[in-house]
Amino acid sequence: MNRTRLLPVGLAAAGLVTVLVGIHTELLHARSMYDFTITTGWGRVPGQPRLLHSLNHEERLLAQLAGVGLVGSILAMRWRQAAAIPVLMGGVVLFYPVRTVLHYLGDPRTGVYTGVVPVGDPTGRVVFGAEPYLLVLGGVLLLAAGVAGWWLSPTAATDEETNGALVG
Repeated sequence: MNRTRLLPVGLAAAGLVTVLVGIHTELLHARSMYDFTITTGWGRVPGQPRLLHSLNHEERLLAQLAGVGLVGSILAMRWRQAAAIPVLMGGVVLFYPVRTVLHYLGDPRTGVYTGVVPVGDPTGRVVFGAEPYLLVLGGVLLLAAGVAGWWLSPTAATDEETNGALVG
């Protein structure tokens, strides 16, 4: 077996792990107090353990989409058209942090880079946590898995060897 054909699966697996780590981090932080986080209203119940069942709807959806992207990259080892699955899933995963970042950048009252005064602490600043950056990285890895799956699939090699002629 050609080991380069495993590259899309490795990229998709790295994308899945990155998304899983990203959804377990916080979206917003207050600079100068890293133990202080901000509830963003995405549905997490405060005080629950940070297991998969305590994630909100969007975070569970992102984990499932990344898992479907991994399955699609595995299928792309056999069928070239299945490489579209990780590309589509990566696009959806990329849409979430872009939408969220634009939402918080566009809101002048509660957006990021605005000053906050927590009780008993000096003034801080609201900044993005690791979640949007990790989700972007995970989405890009899923996109790369789809592109690599398209070019490294056995159907692509067969098409090149036959110059596009039908093999039958």
